[in-house]
Amino acid sequence: MKYLAVLVWAIVLLEMVNFVLNSLEGGGALNFVTPIIIAVIFTILIILFDLVIKPKNNQTKNEH
Repeated sequence: MKYLAVLVWAIVLLEMVNFVLNSLEGGGALNFVTPIIIAVIFTILIILFDLVIKPKNNQTKNEH
């Protein structure tokens, strides 16, 4: 569920960035696909990062 929230927020924020940058360039046609692809890639990177930094259960038992 937390990864779904990351995906939703990434899509919302990247669409806003896309809109602002498009407005600064003169207001041409909006590209909705590119921010969604970047949001999916960002979410995959967050999932991989979470898997890498998550401690294993037997490591925490030995430290205490």
